[in-house]
Amino acid sequence: MLFVVVYGILSVITWSAFAYKVKDLIGDWHNRELRLLCLAISTFATPFVLASPPIYVAIDHALGIANIATLLVYTSVAICLTSFVSLLVSWSSAQDTVRLRHRLLVGYSVSTIVLMAVCFFLGNVSGEEHPTDFDVHFERARYISVFLLSYQLLFTVSMGMLVLLCRRYARAVDKPWLRRGLRLVTVGAVFGLGYSVPKVVNMVWDLLAPSPLHYVSSVVAPMSASVAAALFAVGFTMPAWGAGASNVRAFLASYRSYRRLYPLWSDIAQQYPDVVLFPPTPRDTRWNVRNLRRMAGRQVIEIRDGRLALRPHDDPEVDHTVQDMDLLLSRQIIEIRDGQLSLRPYYDPDVAHRARARALADGLTGDSAEAAVEAAQISGALRAMAAGASLPGRSDANALHDPADGDLEEETAWLIRVADAYRRSASVAADA
Repeated sequence: MLFVVVYGILSVITWSAFAYKVKDLIGDWHNRELRLLCLAISTFATPFVLASPPIYVAIDHALGIANIATLLVYTSVAICLTSFVSLLVSWSSAQDTVRLRHRLLVGYSVSTIVLMAVCFFLGNVSGEEHPTDFDVHFERARYISVFLLSYQLLFTVSMGMLVLLCRRYARAVDKPWLRRGLRLVTVGAVFGLGYSVPKVVNMVWDLLAPSPLHYVSSVVAPMSASVAAALFAVGFTMPAWGAGASNVRAFLASYRSYRRLYPLWSDIAQQYPDVVLFPPTPRDTRWNVRNLRRMAGRQVIEIRDGRLALRPHDDPEVDHTVQDMDLLLSRQIIEIRDGQLSLRPYYDPDVAHRARARALADGLTGDSAEAAVEAAQISGALRAMAAGASLPGRSDANALHDPADGDLEEETAWLIRVADAYRRSASVAADA
């Protein structure tokens, strides 16, 4: 039952990884490295289906050959190892010496697969099926011992090469997700050695005397191989989905910043529309449930008409879509700062003094207090401007608190604090 559950889980993980990569292969079939990676993942996933005891027995009965599923499982793994090695060949193709060594290893892998098939059919594995203890049960059988030993030696050599080469490449590459993936594959290869080394030791020990490692060989080693398979599936696909995850995380961070800055930016944009590239949407034109279908239909028509009218004036550098979140965020920062400069004649020192005293009373210090003061100044200046008043403000450059010192990320973080204070600070509320 344990093998059925574990192999079932591993089948889902590895075949999911294959499905993730095969869609890329469909769009780029001539990519040799992608073909090798898909072949490697699929042939590593296949054994977890075939080795599940119920399926193992069903295959034997369907083909009429006892334990034939073992040959299929081991051949599939051997093809997987050959694919991994070939993938490493393509990665090191700029080095003639290394490329030759890898080609020799590929030749060794192919010859091992042939030897395994010959020895399996020459040996005698008739009788009951042994889906979980084939190695222990038949390791002394003529030809089958060669079959098992040749397979385990190929597995051990391949895992050792993966450990050495993936560690080397992980230190050389500059793409973070590729580096993480290679390190994860390295860990997976170590677990792979945890499968093959006990198998080899157990078989050699049994040739000399009864081995005490039968349980390790038949239970612990396959579990180690299962962990290796999961790590391979995640590690070799990590450069693809990891980059996408980083993009999503960056977009969400930009979007959160954009939404937090929006109330402050919107109020400034309404007073100084000339500094705004993308004006805010008026609240009275936003959708509601009642007029959603009507507005959606009108939008489709008007967007198409507008695009036709604007086609001669299209600017490829300004495509105002969700993909331009970084552009929208940077525009917000610039426009808030431009608006602040324009509001300087309306700054009131008394507002600043009251806001600072209130911030200290609330336990705010440092940049948190300064953010509350600046938010109160902006709020007071916007009200004064709307009322047509002109207060004796300061226009010197030192009036603005600017801890960012020109750094855009620091500037964004600082203005988010100001925007948060503008939206909910007690200093702003008291002056409203």
